[in-house]
Amino acid sequence: MKVRITGASNFVNRMFEACGSFQWAREFLKNSMEAGAKRVEFGIEWEAVRELDVYRRTVSDDGAGMTGDELLRFFSTLGEGGKKIGGVHDNFGVGAKIASLPWNPEGVVVLSYKDGVGSMIWILLDEETGEYELVEFDLAGQKHCVIEPCELDDGIDWSKVAPEWAREHGTTIVLLGSPETPDTVLGNPLAGENDIKGLSVYLNSRFWDLSELEVRVTELRKNARSAWPSDPDERDDGKRPNNRRIRGARHYLTDVAAPAGKLEASGSLPLASDRVSAEWYLWSGDRPHVHSYARKGGYIAIRYNGELFHLTTHKAHFRWFGVVESRVHQNLTLILEPTAYDPNGERWGVHPDQSRNRLIFSADGEKGIEIPLSDWGLAFADQMPQPILDAIRAARGDQEGSIDDAEYRKRLQDRFGERWTVTTKVKKTKATEASSPAGPEHGEVEVGGQNGEDLPTEHDETADRPPRKRRAKKTASPQLAPDGEGEGVERRRPVDIPRYRYTQKDDFDQPWHLALWSPSDAEGPTVFLNADSPFLLDVVHYHQQRYPDALAEDVANIVKAVFGEVAVAKVAHSQKLAQLVPTEELDREYRSERALTLALMGLLAEESLIVQRLKQLGRARREAHEAQEATA
Repeated sequence: MKVRITGASNFVNRMFEACGSFQWAREFLKNSMEAGAKRVEFGIEWEAVRELDVYRRTVSDDGAGMTGDELLRFFSTLGEGGKKIGGVHDNFGVGAKIASLPWNPEGVVVLSYKDGVGSMIWILLDEETGEYELVEFDLAGQKHCVIEPCELDDGIDWSKVAPEWAREHGTTIVLLGSPETPDTVLGNPLAGENDIKGLSVYLNSRFWDLSELEVRVTELRKNARSAWPSDPDERDDGKRPNNRRIRGARHYLTDVAAPAGKLEASGSLPLASDRVSAEWYLWSGDRPHVHSYARKGGYIAIRYNGELFHLTTHKAHFRWFGVVESRVHQNLTLILEPTAYDPNGERWGVHPDQSRNRLIFSADGEKGIEIPLSDWGLAFADQMPQPILDAIRAARGDQEGSIDDAEYRKRLQDRFGERWTVTTKVKKTKATEASSPAGPEHGEVEVGGQNGEDLPTEHDETADRPPRKRRAKKTASPQLAPDGEGEGVERRRPVDIPRYRYTQKDDFDQPWHLALWSPSDAEGPTVFLNADSPFLLDVVHYHQQRYPDALAEDVANIVKAVFGEVAVAKVAHSQKLAQLVPTEELDREYRSERALTLALMGLLAEESLIVQRLKQLGRARREAHEAQEATA
């Protein structure tokens, strides 16, 4: 009688959808680690290559191995693993099956050896029932779900499949794919796992440090199937497989060398009241030649239990950490390690979701929410390490049109400061009870901005204004101050006017975008404008044609200044929305590159300012020509 895992297919398929690319490799490697393996190899099943012209991926280890009874128990009950299901930080025992079965309906074969005795089991999808089942082998007229590896009628001698070093104790997995895609050596084709180095770069990016474990991947040299090897000892250099040692992400940050580059500096910062450790690694010069088997450029990732999650190279995420320049992105890697969630303790921290493909965060009574990466980025930017700050300034030193003029900021603040205000929470003191001026200089201790974020304090353009008349005190509802100590009250304060700076097109998501907003910039909240944007260049060119060539640079500077000031005004004015939407959503949606680019393409406000300021250069050519015709 067949052993079926009744009702499992829907559960498996649903869970499979939450898995990430190559997660099957992660699950099998973790199983090997938990089995005490010292050696793991992601290889090729050469028996199938020779007999069937099919290239199947294998995963072999020299761990403890399993007996036939252990194999049967492992596969006949979904969720049964090498250890019992534990807490929120433990594996659930279903990962390897869930991550591999749906894209291998032809089956997953497990060959396991313990004390030199081998056992074999084969699980596949029954097309008629839609359920996963164990293959029943007919030996001498009897049905068996577990057999000793031997030659079967599929043409494969399974006793030769596991490598010799894994036949005393160890386990070998063989992925059989589907009738449409029997080649599984690259991975799941429906998940985009088609790159010959894809598995290597995944393992070198997912795992932090594999120096204590020998992990190797058999790589193909070319994508074309006709160039794949027919034997592990292939002598043709163009076809010969490459046996890649996988070392983990740390190795490629700290232990590699380059002819004209090096790890310039590294360190760590405590964030979120010492609950998050932020490690940073800054490279200078040429990066190591790691080709495509590891991460070459910079990235941001969350480290948890020796694995990297939420790895990102997105420019917008680097801006959260105060880094706008793409040249610095490429050389900077940030590894954040938050406290693991303790359900019996503080209840603050991270743990994996059920798929183990992403982390979730719990704190302050909220459970299972997104990682607050932007908050941690702001805290990092406030403590920007000096080497990173030096690298940013060096990158900006080469940029054309960098502007740091506070005059326009004072002008905008004087003109609109009364209208552009936000709610600020302040600690309740004797001074707050006696008076109600809107500012900490009158005895209030300012502890946070709208929604509790820190307010920029480096530049206070309101200090030069004459003191305002006192207004009648308004009653404020008592609230807890943002630092959690004492009672707080709300006050209104003018919005701090950001800076603007011109930079290059490589710093933008799209090379034609006009502007981006960086609230966490190392030099204070800044609007960056694209000096290479075709929209800006068209406006510059239009006005330069209307004036003598000798004034071309002056015209360009005026046009750029107007665009910069208008962009700053739009960002400052958008702070009014902080009363309606969270700050993170405000920055992500309403101050995004797309939103700011669209806002600056109207030309009406910009054009009127440009024309007004160009008058200081004298009459334009067209105006002078029209004046001559009128007097003729």
